[in-house]
Amino acid sequence: MSVQIRFSKTALAIAVAILPSTSFAQAVLEEIVVTAQKREQRLEDVPISLDVLGAQELGARAISDTQDLALASPSLNFQSGFGPTSYNIAIRGIGTMALEGGIQPSISFVVDGVPLSRVAEFIADLGDVERVEILRGPQGTLYGRNSTGGAINLVRALPADEFEGYAEQTLTDDDEATTRLMVTGPLSDTVRGRLSGFYKDRDPHVKNIFPGASDLGGEETKALLGKLDIDISDSVNLLLTADWRDTKTGEGFQVMRAVETDPTNGGIPTITQLGQSRILAMGNGDAALGNRILNDPFVANMSHPTVTNIENYGLAADFTVALSDDLTLKSITSVRSFDSDTIVDVDVGPATGVSNPFMQPAVGLISSNYAKQSGPPVKNNQDDFTQEFRLEGSRDRLDWIAGLFYAQHEEETISEIPVLARSAAIPGGVGVSFDPRDGSAEWTTAAAFADGTFQLTDAVNLFAGLRWTVEDMDVKVDRQSYLAPLAFGGVQSITADFTTITTTPVLIPVAPGVMLPQVIPTANVVFDRSDRSEDWSGRIGMGWDVTDKTNAYISASKGYVGAGANYSRTSRFDNSVIDPSVTYAYEIGFKSRLLDDRMSVNAALFTQEVQDLQVSALIPPSIQSETFNAGNLDTRGLELNVTWAATDLLTLDASAVWLDTEIKDLLQPCYSFQPTAAGCNINVDNNPASGNLQGFDQQDVSGNSMIMAPDLSYNLSARLDLPLDTMPFDAYVMAVYSWQDEFNYNLNYDPLTEQDSYGLVDVFIGIEDKEGRYQVTLFGKNVGDEYYDSMLSAAFGNQARLLGRTPRGAQAYYGLKARFNF
Repeated sequence: MSVQIRFSKTALAIAVAILPSTSFAQAVLEEIVVTAQKREQRLEDVPISLDVLGAQELGARAISDTQDLALASPSLNFQSGFGPTSYNIAIRGIGTMALEGGIQPSISFVVDGVPLSRVAEFIADLGDVERVEILRGPQGTLYGRNSTGGAINLVRALPADEFEGYAEQTLTDDDEATTRLMVTGPLSDTVRGRLSGFYKDRDPHVKNIFPGASDLGGEETKALLGKLDIDISDSVNLLLTADWRDTKTGEGFQVMRAVETDPTNGGIPTITQLGQSRILAMGNGDAALGNRILNDPFVANMSHPTVTNIENYGLAADFTVALSDDLTLKSITSVRSFDSDTIVDVDVGPATGVSNPFMQPAVGLISSNYAKQSGPPVKNNQDDFTQEFRLEGSRDRLDWIAGLFYAQHEEETISEIPVLARSAAIPGGVGVSFDPRDGSAEWTTAAAFADGTFQLTDAVNLFAGLRWTVEDMDVKVDRQSYLAPLAFGGVQSITADFTTITTTPVLIPVAPGVMLPQVIPTANVVFDRSDRSEDWSGRIGMGWDVTDKTNAYISASKGYVGAGANYSRTSRFDNSVIDPSVTYAYEIGFKSRLLDDRMSVNAALFTQEVQDLQVSALIPPSIQSETFNAGNLDTRGLELNVTWAATDLLTLDASAVWLDTEIKDLLQPCYSFQPTAAGCNINVDNNPASGNLQGFDQQDVSGNSMIMAPDLSYNLSARLDLPLDTMPFDAYVMAVYSWQDEFNYNLNYDPLTEQDSYGLVDVFIGIEDKEGRYQVTLFGKNVGDEYYDSMLSAAFGNQARLLGRTPRGAQAYYGLKARFNF
């Protein structure tokens, strides 16, 4: 499949030329209704800073998955990882920041009233969505723990009273084809149904020159969503929801962006140095080709491309009983399961170990008889059960909600990546290091909460909420490390740069007909640890109806993230529990309708402190990570949303977030070759072999801005509607510009891992049938071809000096989307 679509000045000129001579009359903005406070309210009446993206805007801007939300809303920042358990989303600079499992999210993800326990489930196609609400700041009262940065409330469409449906097809010039189908309507007088599904097939977007290996990136996803809306009686309703997804994705890959150089040699690598050996490996022995690949993030040479297989499903029952005109009982029960397995090439290159190590000091042996487990080297499983009961009441001047919440979450990660390595502990100096690891954790959570708004006067209301949470956690680790010596044949010695090495494993019999490698155990860590944490979340504030169209509010809130589990390769009994994280926030905001409802202006000024922030970080010079409490974080800022219906035809929108963040009380390992003058001046072990030539291991990063927290982010958009009186359809033209400041991806603040500021331009030209029967849209994403990384990480020795993740959207692509409604 290859659909070539090109926009030109001629197309835009034609679109403007067909604009009829219509007077620019005054327009009125549509009213937006949200459920940010668990009940339907006008956006202007909610004392929370939030963004709302409705189905029409999501469709018009071709936003199809949750990763696109980070580009559609300046409130969000996204970081990809090697697999689904290491993706991160941040609001106000506060996010999960986890490189492996075990950490509870700092952003609450809620789908149809059901909280998702981990971000891995949320990184998916948006599906049959009615709207997405992005709530900024702590939302612990109504959304529970894990919402210190905010909450993302995704509401999918309900079954309709009349029969209807749609068929939608999207094609792009980078070889994506997505088909979506939906049908809904009454099944009887009391039952309505809705069934939707989609199939996405996108080719990889990074060329891999390794012979016989697949390219990098791409996705194939199949998904189904079904809903039954049942009126049991006039006052009792049951909504049943089931969803299923099967995904194969290559999005977690890394590419080499820079190799090691020796500062003591003027930064120039020689043939005997590690950096030069990587360049030769990337070019299959041709340094010129290796340098070309190194400088092009859309080309790689990798023997085992990263591939993740995901299967997850969910079942939910939303039971509502109207006890009276002003009292409602609601019960939401859900069961969810998530499974993934990932293949990842740790050396990020063409080396294949025994047969062709390409001089590399560490080579991943993905398909090897050294692995204890079969199949992909990294496997993850998550199972969830949640139950929420709540009473919702409204009487006279008081609106209130009270409830109970219970959840069980279990997760397990099994991983083992054998690596060809050099070690003095191995007979002969070269062997295989492998580390089978089974880490798991279970959380049992119970909470009680209440929240209410009291209308003190016709213009002034008071609101307050409180939630008490008790959580028990159990973490289990079974982690072993082995070295397997190798016998060498064909050569008498091994050169220091691994230019000549042929190896065969030394096998020993362990049972009749069964041979396993001879191994030397080097570590054995097995433990089971339990922990209990409990704390409160809450809010208090006042709202003021300044006029009929302008509301102001002031609030104070506290959020809480429960204890995390460290079951990584560095886990021990004493560091396996990550302390809970607490945040305090204060916010002043206003929401207004101006110019006779032609303009809306919403703004919020806030300050927030996070204590014992939970994060993961790489331990240089290794590729291992550790999860820990990263000191404190202060963040303050201004959030602004302006929408102006300038005429009946022209709508302008601007959203901006300004942040001032500061890390406090945090020591971090120095980055590779960090000089003393750059802060690497805390002597821990005075060992130059620890990865820093000066022998200083740590730096004080206090005072730095938070990672993944650009100082300024904004979106600007303009939509021009073109009514065509002589045609059966109308047209529109829209342009969106998204910009964000520079920021760093890593807590050691390596200069190489700083993402430069960048701006993206998306354009759209579409037609819409006057009867609502069809829509056709031509779109261009990132038409300026602006490059950016979705993750940068720096290592030394086992991997290249700098690794990057190349997102699909880091280059221009164009598409056609057609939808037929029936």
